[in-house]
Amino acid sequence: MEIIDAIGLGIGWRDYKDKIEVIQPDLIGFGTMTPTADITYRAAKLLRPLAKWIVVGGPHATAVKSILLDDCEEVDHLVIGEGEEVVAPYVKWLESGEKNDPPNGVMARGKPFTESKPTIEINDIPRPARHLLKGCEYRYLMATRRGFATMITSRGCPFRCTFCDKSVSGSNWRARSASDVVDEMEELSNSGIGFINIYDDNFTLKRARVIDICDEILNRGLDIHWKCEGRVDGVDLHLLKLMHRAGCRVIAYGVESGNRDSLQRLRKDVTIERVIQAFSETREAGLRTMAYAILGIPGETAKEVLQTTRFIKEIGADYVQYSTLSALPGTKIGEGIEPVNVISPVDSDLYRPTITEIPANELSKLMREAWRDFYLRPTSMWRIGVDAVNSGSLSEIVRLGGIMLNYQVNSKIR
Repeated sequence: MEIIDAIGLGIGWRDYKDKIEVIQPDLIGFGTMTPTADITYRAAKLLRPLAKWIVVGGPHATAVKSILLDDCEEVDHLVIGEGEEVVAPYVKWLESGEKNDPPNGVMARGKPFTESKPTIEINDIPRPARHLLKGCEYRYLMATRRGFATMITSRGCPFRCTFCDKSVSGSNWRARSASDVVDEMEELSNSGIGFINIYDDNFTLKRARVIDICDEILNRGLDIHWKCEGRVDGVDLHLLKLMHRAGCRVIAYGVESGNRDSLQRLRKDVTIERVIQAFSETREAGLRTMAYAILGIPGETAKEVLQTTRFIKEIGADYVQYSTLSALPGTKIGEGIEPVNVISPVDSDLYRPTITEIPANELSKLMREAWRDFYLRPTSMWRIGVDAVNSGSLSEIVRLGGIMLNYQVNSKIR
């Protein structure tokens, strides 16, 4: 088995195909989210002559199911849902010559599909096979130390945000124990990793568990920095200070909007006041903040978009990621609204299919101004420069800077 991460290796499409051709695999597997599905389709078309079977799993396959098989004829099979307990039976089925029906969790054209429900305890899920990522060097601009890796310590989310797709792990929150989480952090630290990005949907969901993880880190004397994702209603000053002592350096919050009505439409179940308090307490605890914000939410006017961009600066966010709202498979928001193409520099495609009631040209202009007004401030530019040095990401900042410059200068609606 081999893993080829073309982005991590810094190679283009031609070299990517050459590497796969040398391997001569029987089976090629892709995991994809909806924003990167177009890249997966392109890779499947490119590699179709080189393998007996191509399989796709992940959030996009799970959300759209047979639609993916219709969209990309080069794909043979799909793994629906969580794949740890599906892959081995799937390979055995292929080795048998695809006799009988596919195993639970595998979708194939013209065959019956049976859902697979996870039975494995989350603490027993094997660690990622990082040893297979040979030659990959990962960098992260917001890292405060060199040597970067990612982790997932829980699955599922019980909240009801209307724009969020939970097709893979669902609403049932399952979390690894503190000792298991810190075991993996320690393994990464011993392998030269200095900064970990914890990609849980909501790391701060259960306060007691966060405390246990932090205490375990401190009791072991583990010296590592990390970032996590959280909700503004899941933190307080005491917890944030403990997280800082345990190595947390950045928290990303889903702010989404500075408008009360928009937050209600999104069913975020948080208030503007709580957002302000969380950012203030996070700053007081010595942590940096990243705000995720959505511009042009259905029902918003241009004036309300500007209110959100002002709000992001007023709460003192250190970083921001602006997006527009796409109706992801499995979500109901935006029903009845025809998507339009809005220019967005952070998505897989420059043009993002957007659910909005603001004209596409106008929202694209507002998006461009929002990025420029936040990041072309002296404080933001200084912070990014320092982070690029600390994280060893100078090449990444040059790459991102080129993307943003082209975005600001040459953006046009097609």
